Amino acid sequence: MSTSRIGVRAVGERLTRQEQRERNRLNLLEAAEKVFAERGIQGGSIDDVAAEAGLTKGAVYSNFAGKEDLLLAVMRHRLGQEARAQAERLLHSGREPDELVAEFGEYWVEVVRSEAQEKFAQMTVELMIHATRHPAVREQLVAVLFPPGGSPDRHPLAPPGSALAELPYEQADAMLKSLDIGMRLLTLLAPEHCPPELFPAALQLLSAPKAAD
Repeated sequence: MSTSRIGVRAVGERLTRQEQRERNRLNLLEAAEKVFAERGIQGGSIDDVAAEAGLTKGAVYSNFAGKEDLLLAVMRHRLGQEARAQAERLLHSGREPDELVAEFGEYWVEVVRSEAQEKFAQMTVELMIHATRHPAVREQLVAVLFPPGGSPDRHPLAPPGSALAELPYEQADAMLKSLDIGMRLLTLLAPEHCPPELFPAALQLLSAPKAAD
C-alpha cells in the first residue's frame, strides 16, 4: 500500500516537472522572438533571452543547444501554431480553387495585420540573412520552410487553367512562399507602398486563367 502511494506521488511529480519545462520552453521562445526582433541576432544574447523570460541562462541551455537552435525552434513553433494549422486546413479543405484563393487572400491580410506578426517578420529576416552565411543553419531553415514529404500534383492555390497550375507543386509552392515572405517584409518596411491588401490582388493575378491564344 505504502509503495503504491509513493509511486503515484512520483508520477505526479514527473508530470508537474514536465509541465513546468514546457512552460519554461514556451516563455523562452516568446522571449527569444522579442529579443532577436528588437536587437538582431548579433545584438541579442542568450543572457538577454533568459532575462526577458525571467529564467536563468542554464534554463536556456537545458532546452536549446545555443542561439541558432533557439532561433530555429522559434520558427518551428510559429509555423506550427494554430494560425499555421488553420492555413493548412484552408489550403487542403477540398474547396473550389477560385473560392479558396479569395478566402486565403483575406486570411493572409488578417494574419499580417495582427500585432504579433511584426516581431516574427523582423526575426525571420534576421535568421534568413544569418542562414545565408552559415550552411548548417541554412540546411535546417530550408527544411523548416520546405518540409520533406510527398506533394500533390497541383498546388491548391493554382486553379486549373491558370499558369500557376502548369508548374510542378514544388515550383508553385516556392513562388507563393516568395510572394508571402516578400510582401510580409515590404508591408513591414513600407506599408504606404505595399499595404497587405496587395497580396490578395497578386494572388488573384497568379491564379487567373491563362488568356486564350
